[in-house]
Amino acid sequence: MKNLKHFRIDLLIFTTFLVSGCGVNLITATATPELSAPPVEGESSAPPLETSAEEIIIDKNTPTGVCAKDAANDILACFNVYGQPLATLQVPGIGSSDPQGMHIAGALTTGAAIPPVVYRSWEPEQALLISANGKTTTLRKTNAFLALAGVAGQPVLAFTEVAYDGNAPHSYIYAGTLDTLGSTAAFYDLKDDQTGMALMPVAVEAVGEQAQKVWYTYTAWGIGGADLVYPINRGLYVFDLATGQNMQALDTERNFQGISPDNTLVGSISFDFKGDHSMRMTNLVTGQMVNFPLNPSSDRGAGYAVFLIDGKYAAWLEASGSMIAKLPNFQARIRVGDIATGEVVYEVDSTMAAQSLGWERASFMKPVGWLDAQTLVIEARGSDWDTASLVKYELASGSLTILCQGSFAGFAYP
Repeated sequence: MKNLKHFRIDLLIFTTFLVSGCGVNLITATATPELSAPPVEGESSAPPLETSAEEIIIDKNTPTGVCAKDAANDILACFNVYGQPLATLQVPGIGSSDPQGMHIAGALTTGAAIPPVVYRSWEPEQALLISANGKTTTLRKTNAFLALAGVAGQPVLAFTEVAYDGNAPHSYIYAGTLDTLGSTAAFYDLKDDQTGMALMPVAVEAVGEQAQKVWYTYTAWGIGGADLVYPINRGLYVFDLATGQNMQALDTERNFQGISPDNTLVGSISFDFKGDHSMRMTNLVTGQMVNFPLNPSSDRGAGYAVFLIDGKYAAWLEASGSMIAKLPNFQARIRVGDIATGEVVYEVDSTMAAQSLGWERASFMKPVGWLDAQTLVIEARGSDWDTASLVKYELASGSLTILCQGSFAGFAYP
């Protein structure tokens, strides 16, 4: 694209800038062998079964609760799966509740010590801050901060900052621990003269509390609009910090929309605004892909994929209408798909969410993650954008109940 300015204007016009489906460059991976129990010789003499690697991963990625932020206060209010208070985390100067701008850097369970929180701040200068033990300190001053991602319940994370080099964004991506991020150098950078994209971390893997791999996508930098529904991303990559190997996991013709907790499943849509706007799930280990056709009324396409911890279900947003029309007619529909069968098995729309909250209408909503195998968490916003609540959708009963007030700020982990 020769003219960057026109490219960005086009993105604003086509607010559902979604992707075309070409082949996916998959990462080679080896499945973890299942551990089997020895032959049973008798109930009393049989040794106990070992915990499988899969069970360990599921336990580590099963939340102990969820954290929310009220627009008026610089605190994160965390609640357990039943909506009971879990902890209050102080984050002075945080401003936004965007979960891509904060990371709870330790375990958070009932009665345990409060873990540190790493978050971005713009005042008095752009920086990453740490709130721990009642004190707030600067971890690192930054250029224009873009996003961060961390390992669940650990002090390991990656973040991106952007500086302008001429008319193009030059993005830098860093990874480390709370002890190293203050001085570590970027392990990778990108200057995108043609499309103005920047590097954005979406997941981090660690070994022994040391960052090992960083998953990242290219994301549109400086693109916005009141009626923009979904993130504009391109491809998916994984950088191995131990070997320096940089691999492509998802083709650049795909618009990345979410990754599973174990980094084996990815949700994406077409990067071509004239392409197929439905949600596709790709298994990065097997290469298997399943596409979920849009609901016939979803003229704004799909996005925001979140995966059940064991990979059985995925949830995503589909939408129709406009958020900025004189008479707002935007409708959000959250759908849950069975990845093995390729069938949509549950749906909940914004009218249902508004009724459960006692609102006249819900102006927007999206899935933000799973508390357990039967409980999806949805962020809903009222007529006033700052009025936000987190709602639990119970698959078995189809019921919607309020979990807490505030916008989604992340999950707590054991």
